[in-house]
Amino acid sequence: MTVIGKGVLLMIDTVIFDFDGVIIDTETPDFLTWQAVFEFHGVNLEMNVWLDHVGGRSGAFNAHEYLERATGKRLDKDKLLQNRRSQYVQLVESYPLMPGVLDYIHSCHELGLYLGLASSSPTEWVEGHLKRMGIYDYFNCIKSADDVNNVKPRPDLYLACLEFFNTEPNHSVAIEDSLNGLTAAKSAGMYCVAVPNAITRNFVFDDADCVLESLADINLPDLIQRLERSE
Repeated sequence: MTVIGKGVLLMIDTVIFDFDGVIIDTETPDFLTWQAVFEFHGVNLEMNVWLDHVGGRSGAFNAHEYLERATGKRLDKDKLLQNRRSQYVQLVESYPLMPGVLDYIHSCHELGLYLGLASSSPTEWVEGHLKRMGIYDYFNCIKSADDVNNVKPRPDLYLACLEFFNTEPNHSVAIEDSLNGLTAAKSAGMYCVAVPNAITRNFVFDDADCVLESLADINLPDLIQRLERSE
């Protein structure tokens, strides 16, 4: 248990972040760069089509194949993907940390909470950005797609973090932005706070324990107390 102001005890001892869309908004650049590719070929990329890709509606969305069907043309896949990826990475690297993230990271250390990260992205992508933003060393545990057999919406990533920390799911909170992430965290038995980004706010997060517009809306101790009072 952790003691905060006025002798308040916190049962939650672990905070685990998602990465994409929670720590850095990688979701908007993903859509914008694909939208630009589609527009170059005279096709409008509809948001409802894109949401099938990011939010766990109908599964994976193959943008290249969809574009070929829409144009009726064979496109150089390698060149298209390479150019789009280069533009995407440049745009992601121009984005700052999401509001409130750094305050939450500092609060975890001030309160003595375990700080983890669970991402369905590859290790190189996640750790590269964490190091670039100067926050890599704050995390006690980082689990990525390279560490588990099944990524979100399966709970493997979160269960791997909980095993590393040797803590109970009901003493842990996940911070997520997508339905797949929410499903993974709740399947692991954790609290889950949903912080939808510009893309994923189109979804309904009914199963979340709390939904915030931004982590800047409430400090971490107050959020934890709200979660624990909801039980």
